[in-house]
Amino acid sequence: MGESQPQFERWSFRLILAAVSTAAILVLFGSKWYVPPISDTAFWNALVAFTLLGIASDSAFLPVPRISHARVGSSVVFIPFLASVLLFGAPWPMVIAGVTGLVAHYIVRRKTFVRALFNTAQYMLFVGLGAAAYTALGGYIGVDSLRVNFPAFAAMVIVFFIVNHATVALAVSTATDISIREAWSRIVGDSVLYDLVSSSLAIVLVFLFIKLQIVGLVVLVLPLFFVRHVYRMNLQVEQANRELLELMVKAIEARDPYTSGHSVRVSEYARQIAREAGLSPKQVDQIGTAALLHDAGKIYEEFAPLLRKQGRLTPEERMLMQAHPVRSADLASTIAEFRGKVQTDIRNHHENYDGTGYPDGLIGEDIPIGARIIMVADTLDAMTTDRPYRQALSLQRALDELARHSGRQFDPKLVELVWKSPGIRRLLGPQLVAEGPP
Repeated sequence: MGESQPQFERWSFRLILAAVSTAAILVLFGSKWYVPPISDTAFWNALVAFTLLGIASDSAFLPVPRISHARVGSSVVFIPFLASVLLFGAPWPMVIAGVTGLVAHYIVRRKTFVRALFNTAQYMLFVGLGAAAYTALGGYIGVDSLRVNFPAFAAMVIVFFIVNHATVALAVSTATDISIREAWSRIVGDSVLYDLVSSSLAIVLVFLFIKLQIVGLVVLVLPLFFVRHVYRMNLQVEQANRELLELMVKAIEARDPYTSGHSVRVSEYARQIAREAGLSPKQVDQIGTAALLHDAGKIYEEFAPLLRKQGRLTPEERMLMQAHPVRSADLASTIAEFRGKVQTDIRNHHENYDGTGYPDGLIGEDIPIGARIIMVADTLDAMTTDRPYRQALSLQRALDELARHSGRQFDPKLVELVWKSPGIRRLLGPQLVAEGPP
């Protein structure tokens, strides 16, 4: 389940914080309250037990590597939250969520108060709305017996995740300038199946607690931390894959000091162009990966003398260098995940819009959109960085060159997009005021 630490100085985030907090308060005080007598030890023991369990599970924070611009993490705190709804109904699970958020985030993990407040408010909101959905659909509640209305439970799980992911995606979007849709996609990632399956553990937790009471608290922790271990392994594999890719790219670029960081920059530019072109988050990630690996084939020994050469290449050397997109695509295809679109985008990233490019001589819209985007991003970085045979061009000159070759080398729509894009200009350098390509 997601949480966020966005850039809190932005007024747009302050508005989100105010809206989420207000909504949580309205749901809390709009609920029907029932305060049992002190003598109802089963109720109070359950309340204390699941509050402690919530704090313990939320304190075990796992960073999500898909979001690099804002620190976003995942925890299994939603499982005791779901279980508390089965035991208490609304609004007591919101109290558990509120105490859990403040203690785990502000005291244990030492976040700023504003950060802790945002995560606490969104916890209370999704728990309150989920509990309302569960009770509205006839869900059973009780601390002394377990009866589960599975349709109502399923509806509660859906509400939990939609509200949680939506509020965190909105916060990440304001912090990183990426779209809400892409933020949602990155936060959810491949964990949605884990989350849905893990939700059923809430029923197990309630069963164990009813049977074992406080003694069952220790037993309750075991399945929770087993799930956390599975999450951690999944995230570590994802992070390791990304780091291996970056390591391979750095090994390639180490041969040529003038291209140090080139592939990472091209990937950033390509992602920005793809976002502004309205492509889906999945396509943005695929194009970003292809851009990162577009020169991977240069790791082969036949390209080493060409990369080390000072000055321009001869016609024969250029012919040899033109084999690198195919070699890069073939190398990327050794990883099953990159076969298909990533492989194709890498292979065709030197295809010219008028059909004069290589290796396949594709023309216009026949060139994959990812390859067309990488062509623009690659050229932008090449023009705006120093090379052995020339100094970097100014941003204005680079944009002029794109416009001059629009329709021949580059997709005209992408050139127009780059000219009008404040995001691209922000990545490339100082703000540039331009009305459009000449």
